[in-house]
Amino acid sequence: MGDRQLALLLLLLAASTVRDGEDDPEGGLLSRVAARATGAMVDIVDPDAVLNRVDVNAVLERVDVNALLDRVDVNALLARVDIDQLMARVDVDALVDRVDIDRMMARVDVEDLVDRAGIGDIVRESTGVLAGSAIDVIRRQIVALDSIVGRTIYRLARRDPTQRPPAPPALEAAAAVDETGRGQITGHYAGVVTRLLAFAADAVIVWVGFLLMALAVGFVISIFTSFENRASGLTALGLVVFAMWAFFYYWSSLTIAGKTIGMAIVGLRVLTRDGEVLPGRRAAVRTFVEPFSFLFFGLGFIGILISPERRAMHDAAAGSVVVYDWGDRPAEMPAPVTAWISSHRDEE
Repeated sequence: MGDRQLALLLLLLAASTVRDGEDDPEGGLLSRVAARATGAMVDIVDPDAVLNRVDVNAVLERVDVNALLDRVDVNALLARVDIDQLMARVDVDALVDRVDIDRMMARVDVEDLVDRAGIGDIVRESTGVLAGSAIDVIRRQIVALDSIVGRTIYRLARRDPTQRPPAPPALEAAAAVDETGRGQITGHYAGVVTRLLAFAADAVIVWVGFLLMALAVGFVISIFTSFENRASGLTALGLVVFAMWAFFYYWSSLTIAGKTIGMAIVGLRVLTRDGEVLPGRRAAVRTFVEPFSFLFFGLGFIGILISPERRAMHDAAAGSVVVYDWGDRPAEMPAPVTAWISSHRDEE
C-alpha cells in the first residue's frame, strides 16, 4: 500500500470517528491520527498537478459574471481605497516621460477640432461685434451733431421742434430709451451732418472707381493700339462716361439695397414717404435730380434743415425720405444728447 492510499484510508477512518472526537475533549486517538494523516496528505498532494487538471475555460463558463458583480459592494470597495496613498505611489514624472507628445499631437486632427469647436465662427462674430461697436461709437457722435444742428436751425426758423415728426408713419414708434440712457432712433429722419458725410464718401468712391476703370481701359487700349493715355484733362467723352458711371452707381445701389456704400457706412437708408422700399423708377428720378440740388450754392439741400421730413430737393422729386438704419443693430443717440433733448422738450 502506497503513501497516498494509506493517507486516504486514515482520512476515511478519521471521518468515521468524528462524532467520537466531539465527546472527547482531547479529540480521541483516531482524531489525532486523522489530523496527522490530513497534514501528510496535504504534503503529498502536488498543487501543480492538480491545477494542470483544472479546465479554466470550463470554470469561467460556469461563472455568472452578472451575479458576481451584483454581489460586489462598489461603495464599500471605494471607501476602503486610500486615494491619497494611491496618488502618492504614482510617479508622475515617469508617467509624463513615457508619453510621446509628438506622436500624440500627430494623431490630432487640428482642422477638424477647430471646425467642431466653431473657432472660426467665434472669431468672425467677435471681430464683427468689435468692428460694429467701434463704428457705432462714431455714428452716435454724428447723430448727436444731427440732433443739435437740426433742432437749433429749426428753432431759428421759428418752428417748434416738438411738432416735427420723427419718422415716417409706418416706422414711427414711441420714443424708447435703453438701460444706458441712449435714445433709439432707428427709422427716424436723418439729419444734415450724416447725409453730407454719406455724400462725401460716395463721391470719393465714384471718383476712385472711375479713375481705376479709366486706367484699366487705357492700359488695354495701349496694348492693342499705339494710343497713349494722356491725363491732360477730361474730354467730353470722359465727362459722359463719368456721368453714366455715377448714375449707375447711385441708381443700382438704391434699387438693390436701398442705400449706397457711403450711406451704409454712416448708417442711412432711402425709403418712400410711407416707409416702403424705394422702387427702381423713383430711384432713377432721385439719382437724376440730385446733381441739381447743388445749384445755387446747394440750395436744394435747405429742405433737410427746415422741412418737417428733412427732405432735399431730389427727395421731394422722387417722393423719398432718408432714415437712420444701422442694420441688425439699433440706431442710437448718445445718452447726454437724449437727456438734453428730453429736458428741452419738457421746458417747451
